[in-house]
Amino acid sequence: MSDAAVAALTRDWLRDITRAGFVPGIRARARVALHELLEELIAAVRAEPFDPSVGRRIGAELVDLRMSAPPVIGCTVRLLAERLPAVLDGDDDVIRDRVLGLLDQVATGFVTAQRNAALGAAEQMNRSEKIHWRRVQHDLQQRLQHALLHDPRTGLPNEQYLRTHLADRVTRAGRARMGLCLLGIDRYAELADALGHDQAGQLLAEIAGRLRQVAERGGHLLTHLGDDRFALALAGTCGADDVVKVAEEARHALFAPFPLDGHALHVSVTSGIVEDRAAGTQADHWLRDARLALGWARHDRHDHAVFETGRAEADRSRHRLAAALPAALDRGEFLVHYQPIHRLRDLAVIGVEALARWQRPGEPAPLSPYHFITLAEQTGLIRPLGRLLLEQACRQGVAWREAGRDLMISVNLSPTQLGDPALAADVADILHRTGLPADRLQLEITESAVLDRDGDIVQRLADLGVGLALDDFGTGWSSLAMLSRLPITNVKLAAEFIADAGAGHATEMLRHVIALCHAIGVTTTAEGVETASQVRLLHELGSDNGQGYHFAPPAPAVHC
Repeated sequence: MSDAAVAALTRDWLRDITRAGFVPGIRARARVALHELLEELIAAVRAEPFDPSVGRRIGAELVDLRMSAPPVIGCTVRLLAERLPAVLDGDDDVIRDRVLGLLDQVATGFVTAQRNAALGAAEQMNRSEKIHWRRVQHDLQQRLQHALLHDPRTGLPNEQYLRTHLADRVTRAGRARMGLCLLGIDRYAELADALGHDQAGQLLAEIAGRLRQVAERGGHLLTHLGDDRFALALAGTCGADDVVKVAEEARHALFAPFPLDGHALHVSVTSGIVEDRAAGTQADHWLRDARLALGWARHDRHDHAVFETGRAEADRSRHRLAAALPAALDRGEFLVHYQPIHRLRDLAVIGVEALARWQRPGEPAPLSPYHFITLAEQTGLIRPLGRLLLEQACRQGVAWREAGRDLMISVNLSPTQLGDPALAADVADILHRTGLPADRLQLEITESAVLDRDGDIVQRLADLGVGLALDDFGTGWSSLAMLSRLPITNVKLAAEFIADAGAGHATEMLRHVIALCHAIGVTTTAEGVETASQVRLLHELGSDNGQGYHFAPPAPAVHC
């Protein structure tokens, strides 16, 4: 608290006491005396351990200073209860409780001192001031309780109020069901930045007004959890559909534009929904699960999402894996399995595809890339992981060459790797250190990874002399365009494409795709080959190579 703030509060205190009763002597002396008392109060609030009995002495000193008119203590308590907590640093709740405790003792000391001075007058003042203090205390407690449990911008109950409400519901006896609909205002941060603080607050108030009508019609509890989050708590639901219906009502209520500053502002909401039996659960889990469902809805670009235990557990499992990634990389838990690639005309093995695996300690089987590559991208570990796996595969390729097996080593690149300007330098460095000839390395890229890129990184890879394979061909609309503008040397026909071959028009489509690739000098490799009949058909259609479980599953190098 600054000296200026203490002086201002002292001045206002003296002004209120002057209005309440006679202040003897020179006003400057009275101001100094009150300033010293205020400093003592501030020191008492900050003292550890806190001792509210200091207030009794301060109350008695007011009487000793002959500021003993009955209204003096009332205006003192009222002013200091309202002003003193706001100008002190620290935990608001602790400071407010300490101030109120001290003021209670100030009132007691003031009354006691007056009683000692003049028993008759003190008794009368005691009765009147106690009545006044109770009223002031009651009013302060009411205002404090309201401020603690309501949002100041919308006037709605806040998150603490909702938590208390949910806790009450889940501790009741019986097996009543209830639902919670968490509403998130879409793009609210952008709107608030564009509108400014005042107009953003006005928009929130108008949104609250419309949602309040929805809540009142259904008898639901509406709360504002801060900024873009509102929540509707429903009682007596029969299933998630009841909550979905309320979420749709809320969307409809906000559909009409909001007239603001001469503009028609459109607002939409996304909802996270939880519905279940209340008894036996924990109140905090409801809000946690609703927030999780809201995140799903936004990720999936849906209007709403209903919480699912299975999906939540899958999310938690991914988070645990993401947290374990850095240490696993340091410990060398990532390795490569290899699936052979066969030339279809004579079924000779001409290469292998290197597939990443994560062998976690104590786990019987390694994890496939599906479980960790995206996590590595999200955590920024994809570059060191990609270098590690590429180097392992290249060293294995050199080992096979030295053993008399000249195999093409085919390694997948993730979309994030393909956006790394240092990728070509990393590949060149690994080829140099391992000694694998560039023409014995093939890098597999997906069309989605290069769809929005200018092809410069891909061209730099091609300039190294490595082969480039377009992976999962046939699953995207732009595959043919990719063939025309990228230095592709091999096309890997998607497993879905192969599975459909032999029925309807799929065979003819496959025949023409293979012919088109050959016409532009690109070889083809069929993925997901599962049966001997597929091998025969693919050979008849002219596909160059094939890989799949019909030949062999991915396995460690020692088994290849």
